[in-house]
Amino acid sequence: MKCERCGSDTRMQVQALISAPGELAHKFVLENLRRGDVYLIGVLWETADFICTNPKCGKVLNGYGNYVTNLKKELEQLKHKYGSI
Repeated sequence: MKCERCGSDTRMQVQALISAPGELAHKFVLENLRRGDVYLIGVLWETADFICTNPKCGKVLNGYGNYVTNLKKELEQLKHKYGSI
């Protein structure tokens, strides 16, 4: 996906579900994530955002989202613009 503002490449951030042994609680370092008994279960696409890689732009594009997450993002934008309710 390209940035809609400047046309640069983007990076995606999304929440993922991982299955791992309990002994790895609070130990998700790269080495442990490569273990054979650690695997990806799924991705929460409604949390996806795409961030422009151009440091002069930095636009965050809302990804797939769903009704609830889009409402939360809109509420945060309104709070930022008009202050807390």
